[in-house]
Amino acid sequence: MKPFGLIFLLIISPVVMGQPATLQGNVLTIPQGAVIDSNNPTYFTDIRLNYKGNSTFTLVDAQAANLVFVDSVQIAILESFPVQINLTLKGNKSVPCVELLPPAISKQDNLFVIVLAETQLGTGESCITVIDPFETTFALDVSGLTAGTYTVRVNGQVEDKFTLEVNNSPR
Repeated sequence: MKPFGLIFLLIISPVVMGQPATLQGNVLTIPQGAVIDSNNPTYFTDIRLNYKGNSTFTLVDAQAANLVFVDSVQIAILESFPVQINLTLKGNKSVPCVELLPPAISKQDNLFVIVLAETQLGTGESCITVIDPFETTFALDVSGLTAGTYTVRVNGQVEDKFTLEVNNSPR
C-alpha cells in the first residue's frame, strides 16, 4: 500500500460512488478514494480510518484497486454556454469479468488528474485472462474556470489539452 505523504491528496468521488462515507463507533469507512499524484496515481476501495479525537484519523486498511490501461483520451467541447466538456477514455481492463470503478477527478491549477480503476475479482472467482477493451464517457466539471489552456492526464499514462477561449461562468 502506498504511504499517505504530504505530496498526495486523498480525493473522494461522492457524486458517483453511490454509498456515502460512514462513521460507526470510531471507524470511518469510505467506499472509494484515490491518492492523486499526477504521474503515479493510486485508487483505493474499502478505506477504513480510525478516529483518534481532535479531528485526527489514522489509516486502518484500504484495498488498492488495479488501474486500467488507458490508450487514449478524447475531449469533446460541447457548443453551449457555459461550456460543457465530455471526456471519452478508451483502453483495456485486465480481464472481462471486472467493471470500471467511478473515475476520481482532481484539479490543481490548469491540470485535471483522472484516476480510473477496475473492480477486483471476488475470492475464489476466476476469469479468462485476456484483456478487455472498454470505452467510457463522462462529463468534466469545468464550470467557473477562467479562460486558458488546461491539461487532462489519465492514470499517469495519457494526456490531452483543451482551451477555453472565455471565462466559463454563467452570465
